[in-house]
Amino acid sequence: MKMKKYIVILFLMLSNFLFGQIDYTELIDNGILDSIKFENLEICNTEYLEFSPMFYDNGIVYVSSKPKAKSRIDKNIDEAFFTLRFAEKDSLGRFVNDDLFSYDLKLKTHFGPCAFSQDENTMFLSRNKKGVRRRDNGEDVNTFGIYIYKFKDGFWVLDSKFPLNSDNYNVFHPTWDEAHSRLIFASDMPGGYGKTDLYSIKYENGKWIGLMNMGPSVNTDQKEAFPFIYNSKYLFYASDVTGGKGGFDIYFSKEVDGKFSTRVNLGDKFNSDNDDFGLVLSPDALEGYFSSNKMGGKGKDDIYRFESDKSVFRIFNSFYTVKVSDKLSEKSISNAKITFSRYKLIAKNSPKIAKLKGVEKEIIYTIDSKSIVESAPLFTDKKGMSKVKLAPGAYIVKVTKEGYLPYSSILNTEINERFLDISLEPSVKDKFEFSFLDSETKMPIENINIEIEGGDALDKIIKQGGKYSLNLLRGDRVKLTASSDDYKKKEILIEYGSTPSKFDILMEKVKKYVEYLPTNKGEVMVLKDILYKYNSDKLNQKAKRELNKLVAHLKSHKDLKIELSSYTDSRGRKAYNQLLSERRSKSVKKYLIGKGIDTSRIKAIGYGESKLKNHCSDGVKCSDAEHAVNRRTEVKVL
Repeated sequence: MKMKKYIVILFLMLSNFLFGQIDYTELIDNGILDSIKFENLEICNTEYLEFSPMFYDNGIVYVSSKPKAKSRIDKNIDEAFFTLRFAEKDSLGRFVNDDLFSYDLKLKTHFGPCAFSQDENTMFLSRNKKGVRRRDNGEDVNTFGIYIYKFKDGFWVLDSKFPLNSDNYNVFHPTWDEAHSRLIFASDMPGGYGKTDLYSIKYENGKWIGLMNMGPSVNTDQKEAFPFIYNSKYLFYASDVTGGKGGFDIYFSKEVDGKFSTRVNLGDKFNSDNDDFGLVLSPDALEGYFSSNKMGGKGKDDIYRFESDKSVFRIFNSFYTVKVSDKLSEKSISNAKITFSRYKLIAKNSPKIAKLKGVEKEIIYTIDSKSIVESAPLFTDKKGMSKVKLAPGAYIVKVTKEGYLPYSSILNTEINERFLDISLEPSVKDKFEFSFLDSETKMPIENINIEIEGGDALDKIIKQGGKYSLNLLRGDRVKLTASSDDYKKKEILIEYGSTPSKFDILMEKVKKYVEYLPTNKGEVMVLKDILYKYNSDKLNQKAKRELNKLVAHLKSHKDLKIELSSYTDSRGRKAYNQLLSERRSKSVKKYLIGKGIDTSRIKAIGYGESKLKNHCSDGVKCSDAEHAVNRRTEVKVL
């Protein structure tokens, strides 16, 4: 009898090895599970239905039947039609806001659950087929389908319908596997194992191909629904198959060589006597959410959260974290392709160790090209991060991204840390063209001296005619310092992604201010006490006494012609300030003419708020005295 028992145990162990089966003990770390708290997510949950959370941006998107002001009621379930809501976290990871996910989704149907592509610009959304109803067990019901939306110009726009949508059966509960470009979903289409089954289908070259039922190790004669694929091969889903804890339970299955292992129930902490479903995990497997209507909740279905420093799922604790960033800008690179290739070493020459004058000869090894087995590709998320579980051994790590030089290195699981910080070097150069112009005349300036700081040592500024050009590595940036006689020195930052490819640099002339009344061409003087009240062009008595000195000066220098230029502060609209400055110049000109100065000798111009003398620009808080400095009139000899 003992021999027979050992044979059975050996057979079970061998089966698990051959078919990639996994048991509860291997899956769950009970030590960690017992120490964490399952938190009712207060910010989301109400007395209504809240379920099927999905990670999005810096929070979660979930389904809710919380009614709005004019919500329609689905009489079949006596609930408001489902909407998508978004619970947002702050920089410290605390939930601080909850609102409708999108005001673009306005159809009067049930919305959700949903799934997102890795870049979060594509959404796979379950919703009713509007206006389509069918009889099911004597009741009229709406048929569910999957609809594909794209995020364009700040709006979610319907892009296409899933080709398997039908008036005769439901297609719903999508989860997207980026690495394999496949959608996993639930459906009660004919030909399945039970009431609803899980299916997968691939998207290749613009077509959906290879529809597959996920098989009897996943599907049963009951309902399977709410799938979530983690790291492209670990499947969490819900089933109400007989033998569970009660209602829907959450199960796990692992994909090995294209087939999923027999389901594993997640146990008492995750599953209750009621419905438990819709589990999702963060990329590092340290945070997760699921839905339940178990006792002690806030509403009919509630969302629960769990988190720990080490994953409760034992099989995910041997993951390596890869971060990919731009070598020059240090910014994260999303959607970078990463592969890990196992390999073996062979001796390049004789494997024997020979001694030469008492020193051991070094053996040179090389990689056996026939031994290299490349993994399925992984892709970095918006933060430039990706997770991978590696078996012990040596790997060639390759990272590629359009616009960057390919990267490769060796990883040894016995030596390397579990965090790989990889920098990619840009390979594409971007061309910038610019000109230096006089800020007043807008004419090109000759003899510009340019100093360049930063950038690649090979980057050079090329001058052709009155234009300049510079080629920079993508992701690089440089600072130019331009100077020329009679012009103020100017600094310009040129950076990929923020600087346009063609632009003009306006150089401002250095004004020669004088303390006395000007007599030489080009000299400029700010008339003292010609300081206007806010929003006024009226001259007060102090201003008129100052202008009387200018009248006397012009009468004693009969050949002088002058330009009167008036300015405003930055308060108010720019267009209005421009008109106000013109009125101020005209009021001075009118006063001078009234004192006997010929009109042909006076040119009056208004510059509005375009040439402030201090820091008091739009949005900067300043005192009235500081603003007053900018409300001035200048005299320049022409």
